[in-house]
Amino acid sequence: MLFTKILICFSMCVFTIGTYFIWFDRKNVLNHLGIGLCFVAYVIPLFVFDLNDFATDNTINQYAIINILGALTFILGLLIGVRWKSLILVDTVMKFSTATDGIVNPKFGIGVIKASKVIYTICLVIMALCFLYMGFLPMFAADPYSAKQFKGIYNIRYHDVALFYRTSKQLIQLLMPFLLISFFDKKSKNILLLIVIGVILIAVSLSRSEAVTGLILIFSIIIALKKSKKVFIYYLLSLIFVYSLGSSFWIIASVYFPKAGYVHEIDNLSIGYAIASGAPDIPDQLSFLEAFNSNHIDFTYGLTFVGGLIPFNFKWNPSVWTLLVANDTDDISEIASGGLRLPVSLWGYVSFGWLGVVVVPFFSAFLIGYITKKIKSIVNKLTAGANGYLIFYWLVFLYLNIGIVFTSFYTLSIYFLPGFVFYAMVNYFIKKTNHKRLPFN
Repeated sequence: MLFTKILICFSMCVFTIGTYFIWFDRKNVLNHLGIGLCFVAYVIPLFVFDLNDFATDNTINQYAIINILGALTFILGLLIGVRWKSLILVDTVMKFSTATDGIVNPKFGIGVIKASKVIYTICLVIMALCFLYMGFLPMFAADPYSAKQFKGIYNIRYHDVALFYRTSKQLIQLLMPFLLISFFDKKSKNILLLIVIGVILIAVSLSRSEAVTGLILIFSIIIALKKSKKVFIYYLLSLIFVYSLGSSFWIIASVYFPKAGYVHEIDNLSIGYAIASGAPDIPDQLSFLEAFNSNHIDFTYGLTFVGGLIPFNFKWNPSVWTLLVANDTDDISEIASGGLRLPVSLWGYVSFGWLGVVVVPFFSAFLIGYITKKIKSIVNKLTAGANGYLIFYWLVFLYLNIGIVFTSFYTLSIYFLPGFVFYAMVNYFIKKTNHKRLPFN
């Protein structure tokens, strides 16, 4: 069983931080955050949990084979993608040349900051109004976890403002790093106030990682463009600490607020279990595969690839479908979960069987490899400073919010749209002004 756990851990880490195979450098901030995730979601759980509590030996072995086979084809895809000369569709959509131009033309960066401030401020107001309309804050609700997922009684008024709430929340998360860069550069108290309000709104929604991800990303970029190896090592260790703390959030909250309803049983919990309980990816995936096999669920044949483009609880929405399968039910309205996080290899398997295990990870990694190559070539031209940090984050933004339609083609989502709206808006002003004047001036 130990060897099986090692194989699972290796393969899951490949899916998360695999671009180290093609870009092993401190400037690869796209991967650094994944180190913390690997520690809390894969390393700790695999050596804390007894996998037989979640699945039979046959399912565990099947899960291991699916992932290691997918990981090997994933690595192959990365190695080929990074050497691929040109992908016209990817280049056209992602417009890497815009970032390159921004290195020598600061007007682009100034325009992005100005656009970010306006949209960010509007979204703060909208999100606050949504909380006011719903009449509760998830952090202080009687059932915080259900409130976070807007299940049961918490869904009634949320349903009316879901579009506005999720869009504003997502844009706040996406644009906060741009404001952080502006604050580091200008030291403006007004910008700091906007950032603090944004962090508070995200925090009370109980989105643990989103509340600090923007800050961590900017620190990652600053450290990446510096040349201190000692600071970089401390940074990596701090990532593990921060992710461990975040993963233990529900346990910690239950200790200090025992009547708040975060976790019901916290006695005699080890530190490892406290960390592992906050990122139950492995247990969830094993339970899911066990249910998929025992209930003889049909392959999706790609329906979950596009199901996320249909709003609300559409059957083939990846988040909905995984809950339906894992819980063997037709109604997920009372299940306090936003869906299961499956690796690309498992998505390939449930879509097309063993063929999918090979093909889906390969093409995802191929596109990741190509996009990473393009980003790397621009990042290597950047220097420390406000404009360098901004261009760097713009590239991170491109990868996480625009490139995602290519790299995560197997789980497309309507929630990719806010990022594209901001992206289209910035490109519109760039094209309209041809860098001669700034948007929102």
